[in-house]
Amino acid sequence: MKTASVMQAQHNLAALLREIERGQTLVITNRRRPVARLSPVRAAKVDFPDFKARAARTWSGPWRGASSTELLEQSRGSR
Repeated sequence: MKTASVMQAQHNLAALLREIERGQTLVITNRRRPVARLSPVRAAKVDFPDFKARAARTWSGPWRGASSTELLEQSRGSR
């Protein structure tokens, strides 16, 4: 486990973050006393909902409203 002072972390943050991305854990010290630990984050698997199926359930059937052209003409009026 590597250590770095607050000042070293401020001046070399980009390089320290590259090491953390490679799997290294870093302890930040303030006056030689450990105050923080930086470690890589494990990527979590994200399950996205099936938006296409949800839209089909919500808006199934033919469209019964006004077209976008009609809505624009109504909102613009006689400009």
